Amino acid sequence: MFWTKVAQKPIFALRAVYLGSIFFLLFGCSSMPEKKIRLEGKKIVRELVAVLKQVENHEELQASTPCLKKKFNKLAALLLQIRFLQEKNKNLSFPDEPLEGSEALFAELARLYEIPGCREMIEQTQAEAVYCLLAPK
Repeated sequence: MFWTKVAQKPIFALRAVYLGSIFFLLFGCSSMPEKKIRLEGKKIVRELVAVLKQVENHEELQASTPCLKKKFNKLAALLLQIRFLQEKNKNLSFPDEPLEGSEALFAELARLYEIPGCREMIEQTQAEAVYCLLAPK
């Protein structure tokens, strides 16, 4: 099964969310719906970073798992919406510079990966969102 092979790569979920957040945060268009999507994505990434910064151990991460799962899924839904918009409009442009939100998210995830047992829990929390992003159209 596809997902089993993906889950065997320990850093995969971290990279998928990190790359997805960079992709989302780099998204820049001139029309109003795209700007709203971009702002919503920045908001979700900031919220994720805020929740992750509060986590200092395995138990705190376990307590925040439902909230994190919802936010990862919301981010994945926005990324899917961007894909749809890109398919409709091939002229969407992307700025070259990364935004601070994606770097902060990566830093927090990397910090938590160093705590014993947190890597697996984060990957399980991200699994549904990653699967949605990787599912065939």
